[in-house]
Amino acid sequence: MRAAARRLTAPLLYLLLAVLGHLPALRSLATTTQCACRDAPQTDWFLAWTPSALLSGRTPFVSHALGVPDGVNLMWNTLLPLPGVLLAPVTQTVGVLASHTLLGVLAFALSATSMWAVAGRWAPWPPARFAAGLLYGFSPYLVAQGSGHLNLSLVALPPLVLLLLDDLLVRQTRSAVGRGVLLGLVATAQLLTTEEVLASTFVVCACGLLVLVAQHGLAGKLRHAAVGLGSAAVVLTLLAAYPLSVQFGGPQRVTAPVQDASPYAADLLGAVVPTTFQLLGTSLTRDWGGNASENGSYLGGPLLLVLVGLAVAHRKVAVVRFAGVLGVVVWVLSLGERLHVGGTDTGVPLPFALLARLPVLENMAAVRYSLYVVLCAALVLAVGLDRLHATGRLRLLPAGVLALACLVPLLPAWPYDYVEADVPPYFTSAAVRAVPEGSVALTYPVPRFPESAPMLWQAEAGFRYRSLGGYVITPEASGAGTFTGSRTFLEQLLADVRRGAPVPRSAALDARVRAELADLRVDSVLVALPTPGSGEVQRYVTSLLGRGPDVVTGDVAAWYHVRDAAG
Repeated sequence: MRAAARRLTAPLLYLLLAVLGHLPALRSLATTTQCACRDAPQTDWFLAWTPSALLSGRTPFVSHALGVPDGVNLMWNTLLPLPGVLLAPVTQTVGVLASHTLLGVLAFALSATSMWAVAGRWAPWPPARFAAGLLYGFSPYLVAQGSGHLNLSLVALPPLVLLLLDDLLVRQTRSAVGRGVLLGLVATAQLLTTEEVLASTFVVCACGLLVLVAQHGLAGKLRHAAVGLGSAAVVLTLLAAYPLSVQFGGPQRVTAPVQDASPYAADLLGAVVPTTFQLLGTSLTRDWGGNASENGSYLGGPLLLVLVGLAVAHRKVAVVRFAGVLGVVVWVLSLGERLHVGGTDTGVPLPFALLARLPVLENMAAVRYSLYVVLCAALVLAVGLDRLHATGRLRLLPAGVLALACLVPLLPAWPYDYVEADVPPYFTSAAVRAVPEGSVALTYPVPRFPESAPMLWQAEAGFRYRSLGGYVITPEASGAGTFTGSRTFLEQLLADVRRGAPVPRSAALDARVRAELADLRVDSVLVALPTPGSGEVQRYVTSLLGRGPDVVTGDVAAWYHVRDAAG
């Protein structure tokens, strides 16, 4: 019993620390969010969509609930289907905002616990394992991504990939097929959580294989490794065949780069200059890495010195030598296509430029490879501390002082800020049932980059209606991905309303808008009244349709049976 309690101590401590980071959300899990803007409501929509689609017998990987009339290929977006399914009971009972926050907490706790468990293979001393989990699970990378990129925060699986590959390529004491099947299942789980993390993990594994071969070779181990990796490939192929076929062969697929990812690169000084998400951070780094939430390459000078010292002192230990070399290789990749120093692009070409030319990988942000730098660092830290303890060279007082010197610069500026999501009550009340189920609704604001709050409203309404627009990736005519989509003519007219401009009017313009509403089969118009420009839009719709709203309730002015008036 006591042994079991001791084993749970580290995971519980990680969970407590993770809760502290999101503490303000606990005042109302069902109504608070880090931001009712940009990526947060988009993530809420994705989390709610998968269980909703599955319960109604639809595929979760394509949706016509957004982007009317063409729909959206959600495999080109950050869908989060597996977390959406796992948190479905919370979403269905408490609400999607609660699911989002709980996943934000679990992202830290599970990532730390995963690294803690994996580090135990090479570092059985509990404090060493705990330090590894703490560094990986609460790294500046995770703290930065945890401010708004839930998909990139759920990284509990990469350490498990490391563990399974060690079984298949190095130890080879267990069934190759069994370990291969497990690896395939883990890879599939990562695909259905965050495909980009799976892709970057694959790149890092390829680099790791080259390092392993260069250091030790695989003589006499090829057959076992081939059987295991082959088993993993079979499992992944079978389970991933359908979602990937939708992504690359389905409707609304993207066939060219989504964006220029080259600015999203770690800065050469990023490892030693704290970010805005550290308690002792500086605003000078706000734009490093592309933006503040991407700048997660910081480790701190004291910790870097400790890591270098441990790597040199234990360079004869195979796993330390491997993790040290791989960490440097991945750090170079994280610097991107061109060298950035102090926030300035120097134009000096770097190896990542080769990866950036490959299909699919061209969309990846190099700075996000900082995740694997910290994974390697955590492994070096754990094994180094464990070896020092085993040899009796670890002295309590100097070790404590050094630990404090390493920890203080890494302290996050927590807790995160949380605000009320301010979903108009209309969308969570019985009033929304007046909208015919499955019909098309025009909301104001229209959900379109960078405006995403209406996506949360739609999710809270149980996807009762289909929506024009969407803060999602869709293809342009060229096949390139875009966040802005193809705006309707009415959207273009309303584009300046939120900035205080009136809607331009003429008989020809009004006729064109009515025809567009009819062509798109818009049945309802829902104007959120607290939003800027809503008064002007309400007057405009009243004039356009020749009648006032059918109901004004729950902070929404609603017109129904719009097609009759538009026609």
